[in-house]
Amino acid sequence: MLTKKEEKLVRSLAARKQRRLSRLFVAEGTKLVQDLAASGLELQHLFHLPSALEFAPWRGAQEVTQEEMKRLTFLDTPSPVLAVFEQPEVDEASFGQASTVLLLDRVQDPGNVGTLLRSALWYGVEHIGLVVGTADPFAPKVVQASMSAHAHVKLWSQSAEQWSHWAQTHDFELVVAHMEGTPARSLIWPQRTLLVLGNEGQGVDPYFHERAQHRAVLPGHPDKMESLNVAVSGATLLYERAVSSGL
Repeated sequence: MLTKKEEKLVRSLAARKQRRLSRLFVAEGTKLVQDLAASGLELQHLFHLPSALEFAPWRGAQEVTQEEMKRLTFLDTPSPVLAVFEQPEVDEASFGQASTVLLLDRVQDPGNVGTLLRSALWYGVEHIGLVVGTADPFAPKVVQASMSAHAHVKLWSQSAEQWSHWAQTHDFELVVAHMEGTPARSLIWPQRTLLVLGNEGQGVDPYFHERAQHRAVLPGHPDKMESLNVAVSGATLLYERAVSSGL
C-alpha cells in the first residue's frame, strides 16, 4: 500500500527547490526507468502496477493500484512504472576533456531542453552546460522529453560569467547563433567548441555575443519566418558540428 509519506515525497519533486534540496528526480515509463537504472543511477523508490511484473524483483519495488499511480504520476495517462532516482554528482573535470560542450542559455521550455539533451547525445555530445535561468534538466517534463538521455549526458549549471571564465581557462571557443554569422556549413568549427543556444524569446545573452569568437547562421527564409525553434536550430547546428568533425 502506498503511504502518505511516499506520495508526499514523489509529488514534492514537482518543485525545483525540492529537487535541488533532495537531489532526487522522477522518471516514468518502462524503457526510461530501465535505461536509467542500467546506467548506474541510484534508485531510491520504484512503484509499479500489477501488470508490470518485470519490476517486481527489483530492490525496493512496490506494487501500487491504478488509483494510487494516478496520485503519483506527472503524466496525463499513468505509466506502469514510476521511479525516483538520485541525481548524479556533477563531473566537472570531464567537461574540460570534451571537444564540444552544448551550453543552454536560459532555455526555459522543458520540452526544448529535453529535446536538446536527446539531440546532443545523438550527435555525440555528452556534456551539457546550463546557464542559471535555464529550465531544470531534472524536471519531470524534461526527463520525459529527453528519452533516456539522462542515462548518458553530464550536466553542469553555472552563471554566464562563470561559463565565460571556464571557456577561457580551458581553451574553448564560443560559437553562437547569429543572423549575420557565417553559414554553419562553411564555418571552420574550433577544435574545442562551446556551442551556445539562447532563450526562446530573447536569444543568446549579449554577454556571450560580445565574447564569441564565432557566429553561425542557418540559411533560410527570414522574410517568411522570423526564427527557428531553439530545439530545431540546436539540433541542426549540432549536426553541422558533427559533420565538420567527420561524423
